[in-house]
Amino acid sequence: MFRNAYVPYKGYWASPFCRWQGSLQNQHAVELAAATAKRFFELRGITPDIFDGIVFGATVPQRMWFFDAPWFATLIGNPNIGGPHVAQACATSTVSINVAASYIEVGSNATVLVATCDRTSNCPNILWPNPSGFGGKPDFESWMVDGFSFEPTGDTGPLGTANNVVKERGITREESDALVLDRYMKYTMSTAEDRKFQKRYMLGVEVRLSKKPTALVEEDEGIIPCTAEGLARLRPVVPGSIITVGAQTHAADGNAGMIVTTKEKADELSADKAVSIQILSYGFARAKKAHMPEAPVPASAQALERAGITVSDLKAVKTHNPFSVNDIVMRKEMGIDDKIFNNYGCSLIFGHPQGPTTMRSAIELIEELVLKGGGYGLVAGCAAGDSGAALVIKVN
Repeated sequence: MFRNAYVPYKGYWASPFCRWQGSLQNQHAVELAAATAKRFFELRGITPDIFDGIVFGATVPQRMWFFDAPWFATLIGNPNIGGPHVAQACATSTVSINVAASYIEVGSNATVLVATCDRTSNCPNILWPNPSGFGGKPDFESWMVDGFSFEPTGDTGPLGTANNVVKERGITREESDALVLDRYMKYTMSTAEDRKFQKRYMLGVEVRLSKKPTALVEEDEGIIPCTAEGLARLRPVVPGSIITVGAQTHAADGNAGMIVTTKEKADELSADKAVSIQILSYGFARAKKAHMPEAPVPASAQALERAGITVSDLKAVKTHNPFSVNDIVMRKEMGIDDKIFNNYGCSLIFGHPQGPTTMRSAIELIEELVLKGGGYGLVAGCAAGDSGAALVIKVN
């Protein structure tokens, strides 16, 4: 599908992900993303004038959201460029990378910065005009709270879609808890040896606090340790469900970015010219109504087919898994060996800032493939509307 879209080795970053209402709760997501990007440029010796376009991915409105893409470009030091704003719910990063790769493929751009960010904390609370309301009373919507409570395409909320999949497939509480514990232990792989793996890509962010001028947030915040005994003690979120608070992700704040460019420019910008990172293909699909956790399977199948490979060719798989059942279904349906599945972390454990979630997963996928000496990798995830998106990436 793609022949000309590449990523420079170390041409990417992710901030720490901080749990909802944590250290990033009062930081403007666009300004924080721009500050993180500038720190990335400084560390890599990059000047922002190398970019001839941006793709900006975000899903939770901030003040002056109407201007966020050109504003971000101006804040990073290149006011002459712009690009689209992508808002594809949980698949925002995957779609944003696809958009950038498409621009490179058709030759409309040569070097694109894909920047993704979101602050789920302190979300907008919106009054929608309702002329037919009593006395013209407007309708109220809390962007995050209401969005996670009900989805008009499925007549239920995200949790309801997970429960539908559980009932239809007969997934047990024991399977769910075992999956969660495994994913937590794999997250600890990234924090071993003083966060050696995370430090391959993660940049600390400076935040403004009320009692101090600034503070540096250098690592994920709000990760809850998991044990088999602790998971077993948790009650289901709703009666009759197997899903507990431990078996679903948590809202978070953060940002992440990636350079997508030609092979020649990727080689020039790479931290190691012996490493080649190519974006091969993209897939997008929808599952049946109110079965969102199943959507990554057809999206992944499409991406693999377009790349001309099969599951047996994969060296690593990363997913956005808002519920434990996502990975249980994908593992069974696609025959994925758990030894290559979500090593070093996943959104079930490190949280879900929406826009940058799968960007971080794609970055971790690349770093895992580099450690393994190269190979094919798959990053996938579900999103609103029972949809799913996936990318195949090759590292040489």
